[in-house]
Amino acid sequence: MEKSRTMKFVRRCCALFLLTAAGTTHGDVKLLDSFPKSGAELGETVTDVRLWFDEEADPAHSTIELMNSDARIPVVAIHTMGENDLMGMVRGSTPPGSYRLLWHTTALNSEKISSGEIYFTIVESESESESESESESER
Repeated sequence: MEKSRTMKFVRRCCALFLLTAAGTTHGDVKLLDSFPKSGAELGETVTDVRLWFDEEADPAHSTIELMNSDARIPVVAIHTMGENDLMGMVRGSTPPGSYRLLWHTTALNSEKISSGEIYFTIVESESESESESESESER
């Protein structure tokens, strides 16, 4: 009789553990930080972008797009540096102007897609302004 009670208790504990484990799923991947930061004003071109998340993102199921008012600028070679991040190389020029970075990703071993947008501006640096002024004055 005592053995039967113990077995019932063990079965209930196992069932409770399995139900708890089955109910634990990955939620949305949340963006913690980025380069460029949202709202940033940069004085130089952007050659790479990096996003940090609250859990490990899956590069194979992720996209990063960079757009300005004129065109879509390719972001390629999306990979992770092992810090719950995604990084990509910008394959195109990023002249002064307003930019929108769109990202879509999933957590590893999850199918739920998370996405977001980051807006930033590249401003003309003082050295570029001076070079253009010198060029115009030479004419």
